[in-house]
Amino acid sequence: MKLKSNVNVPDFLQAVQACAGEVYFITPEGDHLNLKSALSQFIFTAVIAGQLQKLDGCITAQNPQDEILLRRYCI
Repeated sequence: MKLKSNVNVPDFLQAVQACAGEVYFITPEGDHLNLKSALSQFIFTAVIAGQLQKLDGCITAQNPQDEILLRRYCI
């Protein structure tokens, strides 16, 4: 799933924390950031600040039910 260009990042990260399984942001280079980790959230937020329109990574969730929770933030 790709994030919407106008996503509310704090709301999205709050939804990530509500997920039962792990949620990852996968960069075009193949790096996996576990968005339940505070350090990864910091890096993720720094990367997308002002660059969300150009962001090419995708969001993936281990638990299919979590994808339903995150769908409203994604294209």
